[in-house]
Amino acid sequence: MSTTTIQHNILRFQTAEDITIVADAYGNPQDDPILLLHGGGQTRNSWKKTGHTLAEKGWYVIATDARGHGDSSWSKNGEYAFDFLRQDLVIIAKSLEKKPILIGASMGGISSLAALHYHPNLAKGLILVDVSPRIEKKGTDRIFRFMSAKPEGYSSLEEVAEAVKAYMPHRKNIGSLNGLKKNLRKLPNGNYGWHWDPKMLKVWMNKSNDVANKETERFLTNALVNLQIPAMLVRGGISDVVSKEIVEELKVIAPDMEYIDVKEAGHMVAGDSNHVFTNALIGFLEKISA
Repeated sequence: MSTTTIQHNILRFQTAEDITIVADAYGNPQDDPILLLHGGGQTRNSWKKTGHTLAEKGWYVIATDARGHGDSSWSKNGEYAFDFLRQDLVIIAKSLEKKPILIGASMGGISSLAALHYHPNLAKGLILVDVSPRIEKKGTDRIFRFMSAKPEGYSSLEEVAEAVKAYMPHRKNIGSLNGLKKNLRKLPNGNYGWHWDPKMLKVWMNKSNDVANKETERFLTNALVNLQIPAMLVRGGISDVVSKEIVEELKVIAPDMEYIDVKEAGHMVAGDSNHVFTNALIGFLEKISA
């Protein structure tokens, strides 16, 4: 892999008539590609440090804003079910000259597994970041409570910072107020709201009942069992979404997958312990790219 000066470009992918996916691209397009796929309610900005580091190591890194998030289009018809996220991913991956390695956090990991179920040769490798076919309800309920709180928005960046601190008390540093601002937008009432479409959360919460969850779990488990590429799970050591019990279950159904815990990281592993998280990726990525 080459060691050229790091380039940064903004890419746009038209994945549907009304959907344009915006992405940051780091590094040389001739290098092996990596697609970074964020979790629900996040933006591509959550991968910034990881993207730079991996590009410095010689990969071409593309970090996308999923539909309804960040600078990507909002769906006019509220099409945010995982079928649509999967379709976006397939179109982006197939547009690249080489097969990418998929690194998906939470929502991004589910989209990746779903895409690989239908297109087993879509990617060269898969890294799931604190997500699995089965996830702990208490963890997802906590995420939904945070995401649905304050629909009227926050009156100041300081108020946002306090809400984030309460949501992630384990994180010693939530970053600067300007850093938080990148994940926010101005609402019509002048308050700060999160940089995602509120219709998205309604779609997900409508599909969060027990029957839908079991159907999704079976589908994703089947996708994981039939995976034809190298895979790894990076779990937050104190995650309430992917428990130690779930990891033990996965080791039975997917014994060839590699497993790494990032100590003192919660569900948002990359943000909680970015240096440790990124270093955990590199050894696995180098094996795939060798």
